[in-house]
Amino acid sequence: MGYRKQPKPLILTFENDEELAGLEVHVRRKSLGEYLEIVGLAESDIDGPVLVRQLEEFARSLISWNLEEEDGTPVPPSRDAVFAQDKDLMLKIATRWLERLEGVVDAPLPESSPAGEPSPEASIPMEPLSDHPAPTAVPA
Repeated sequence: MGYRKQPKPLILTFENDEELAGLEVHVRRKSLGEYLEIVGLAESDIDGPVLVRQLEEFARSLISWNLEEEDGTPVPPSRDAVFAQDKDLMLKIATRWLERLEGVVDAPLPESSPAGEPSPEASIPMEPLSDHPAPTAVPA
C-alpha cells in the first residue's frame, strides 16, 4: 500500500494589512515544475507579458475567496473576475500568493516568541570536566 497524498489548499490571510483584514483566499498548491516556472518568472524583469502570465496562473489556482463587490455581491473565483478587480488589490493578493509558494508564513510569531533574544542555554554556567572521571557502579 502506497502513500496517498491529500492536497490541501494554501490559505492566504491578510490580518496584518488594515485595508485587506478579513480577506481569505484559498488557492491550489503548485507542482515543483509549476513552482519553478513561477519563480523563474518572478526573478525575470517584470514586464507586461510576465505579469500577465503570473496573474493568469494565480487565477487558475484560485479555489475560493470571500471577496465581495461594494454592494455585497460575492466575487466569483474566476479568471474574468480576477482581471475585473482593482489592479492594486489583485497585485497585493497575487504577491501574497507568490510569497506563500516560496514558503513565507502568513501568521505572525506568537507573543511568547523570544524575538531574537539569546537562548537560556547560552547563559547556564558550565564548569570544566574533571581530569579524573568519577567511578561508576557499572563494571567495565
